[in-house]
Amino acid sequence: MGVEVIDGIVEAAVVKRSAAKTILYESITIRTTAGAERRLEKVAVAPDVAAALQPGTEGRFYGYKAIDHRGLFALRTRDGRSAFAIPTGNERIMLMAAIFSAVGFVVFLLAGKGIGLLALVTAVLTTIGYFKYRSTRIEGRARYDADAEYTRGFA
Repeated sequence: MGVEVIDGIVEAAVVKRSAAKTILYESITIRTTAGAERRLEKVAVAPDVAAALQPGTEGRFYGYKAIDHRGLFALRTRDGRSAFAIPTGNERIMLMAAIFSAVGFVVFLLAGKGIGLLALVTAVLTTIGYFKYRSTRIEGRARYDADAEYTRGFA
């Protein structure tokens, strides 16, 4: 998992499906400032960010790659617009699963039903998943905040 920054112009953005909290793009094509074409496949984007994600939009785009998906969580355009919205649903799901699994493990121990190996393994794996999602969110926010001066250079 990680965060990447792409400077360029959106050439195409093909929506696959749209929901209240997430818009899933089949592909987003960005022409980088170096002239290369960067094509992002199956990208999840929050509506706040997607509103500015139109062909011809020029600026800095912030992407992430998580355990099971990739997305764009923020952008800063040359004309001064900016948006930040990183999804936290999977992070919350992992946290809840870790808590329930740990509670299940303790219940198995206290009830004398054995170790509850499945509950233990699930608790460990979902805890790792939670911290991976959390670190990606924190890194993304820090990267976005560090670039606050990006659009001022174009005025």
